[in-house]
Amino acid sequence: MPKAGDMYVVEIGEAHINWGEHRNPTNRAMISGESYVKIPSDAARRFGLVRGTTYMAHFTNGFDSFPIKAAGNGPFEDGIQYAKQFEGIGAGACKAFTPWYESCNAEAGNKVRVEFLSSVDVQFTII
Repeated sequence: MPKAGDMYVVEIGEAHINWGEHRNPTNRAMISGESYVKIPSDAARRFGLVRGTTYMAHFTNGFDSFPIKAAGNGPFEDGIQYAKQFEGIGAGACKAFTPWYESCNAEAGNKVRVEFLSSVDVQFTII
């Protein structure tokens, strides 16, 4: 479980900001507006970021907070399914981060600092 002060930095790839149209594998129709924040395998293990765990996303640029979850199939070890990304919750989950990315004019090559404010609060900053 993460604690206040835990953080990592991840470079934004094209798939992170345009997942619905730029992804591999291509096993479903293209969907415009999908995005996510990557969780590197080492961060998932180090901070115990388990698939299905929910958090509250906060943003340093003043964007409104919203609930998110750790999702995707990261490493599976000792009976634990670690996550590989943060996304929204419910219908449109994969579109939750897109308005924030757009508000920051984020593009591939930028970086996101992901910092835990508590075990359930995560702050996102484009750096």
